[in-house]
Amino acid sequence: MKEINQIIHLTESIEVIKSILSSGFYTSYAKEVFNGKNILIPMISFANILFRDIGENEVVNYGKYGIVFERDSIIKKFDLNPVFYVKNKSDLETTFKTNFENSIIPQTLKVAKDFYTDCNCEKFTDYINFNPISNEVKNLLNTLDKNVNDEFINSLKIIFENYYENSLKQMLILKPYSVENKSGETKIAYNEREWRKSFFDLNFISEITPKGEKNKEYEKWINTSKPHYKEKYIQNFELSDIKLIYVENEQEINDLHDFIKENFGNKTVEVKTLTECKNIENAC
Repeated sequence: MKEINQIIHLTESIEVIKSILSSGFYTSYAKEVFNGKNILIPMISFANILFRDIGENEVVNYGKYGIVFERDSIIKKFDLNPVFYVKNKSDLETTFKTNFENSIIPQTLKVAKDFYTDCNCEKFTDYINFNPISNEVKNLLNTLDKNVNDEFINSLKIIFENYYENSLKQMLILKPYSVENKSGETKIAYNEREWRKSFFDLNFISEITPKGEKNKEYEKWINTSKPHYKEKYIQNFELSDIKLIYVENEQEINDLHDFIKENFGNKTVEVKTLTECKNIENAC
């Protein structure tokens, strides 16, 4: 069976290509929609696709420029993960976010116990409101009283901390099966065969807070030009890691060769137009 042995980072200009060669890949937030709710996921994105799949009205249309790597070697070097595609409006789509949310509150059981002891209330959740909160977590909070063993509470805290970390990692590599493009047209995102570089100490950001209010951090990043992180969360690489760079026209080939010579000395990278890459691919 023939495999697609390349992974491509696509972009919209030769200036971005030059920036990546000089400084590495920067991490930015990308908006995804799950269960009708907007979230921002931090990532560096790649696609495991053929050249024929790139362009207007094709599978991927994220620009006419790209840096191509050999698949297996760059997956290992960058620690990339394939995106987990979930069917829109499905039980599974809801499950990932619910699991993440359910893992947060139980980490505060010691605080909840102290509050319960001080207020001498019958049910904790009659006095403190959480949203969202599942019935299971609500019942767990309401079982608290002054007699609950602190070691038991600490054990639960550790379990749910691990649960939280694992759920966070899962959220960072999720994508809906189908999405809307900038023109409002529905496209099948699954066909992009996306891979992501994730920095797991960066969280995703919801548009709406648990209180039902606009999230100021979401508003900040959605209105900030990309790239979002320029001083950390950078993925560096060697020029020798690159299999090929493609550009829009012949003039840009010479421009990029001059840039590489000026900044990297005798090191070289193969540069072709996207059209040439497609022609070579079709001839095979």
